[in-house]
Amino acid sequence: MTLYHGSPVGGLSELKPFLSEHDKPYIYFSTEPLVALLYAVKPVPKPFSFYPYGFDKDGCVVYSEYFENAFYELYHGKTGYLYQCENIESTENPTVINCAYVCTGAVKVDRLTVIPDLYAFYQEQADKDKFRVKPRSEISEKEMSYILDELQNDAEKHDLKSNLQHPMSLFLQVHFPNLWEKIC
Repeated sequence: MTLYHGSPVGGLSELKPFLSEHDKPYIYFSTEPLVALLYAVKPVPKPFSFYPYGFDKDGCVVYSEYFENAFYELYHGKTGYLYQCENIESTENPTVINCAYVCTGAVKVDRLTVIPDLYAFYQEQADKDKFRVKPRSEISEKEMSYILDELQNDAEKHDLKSNLQHPMSLFLQVHFPNLWEKIC
């Protein structure tokens, strides 16, 4: 099976596990290159995660903009690296994402594709009906409420109001100011 790993770091010949959002050292993979490349940008530091994507009924990857122009802001002008790995012996899926796998051991890279501008690349995929951005205006209040609750829980769990200069604190202050005011 071919698996893909997206990274902001280029030139690797071997991928190694690192501390994940699941508090274990993993290498994250996807059978879907478009999903893997979403992870080529790190909007927030570990152990936090901000990759708001899903799939529509046709299997198209959909990125939900939980703040105005999120996709453009986070991906425009960013270089991404798509690592392709073949025949990985041991993988598991600790997530509910059907195309996501993890590995706990080092993995040899078989191929590397450099994407000079991830935003432009995804625009091309959108033109082919393989990718779609769901703008903030299309997100229901129920969905937004759920996301804000999750962000607030993470902020409280990690006591971000005591660490105002933490990158996640800054991310929330800039992109979710009303939530940040509620937390502090």
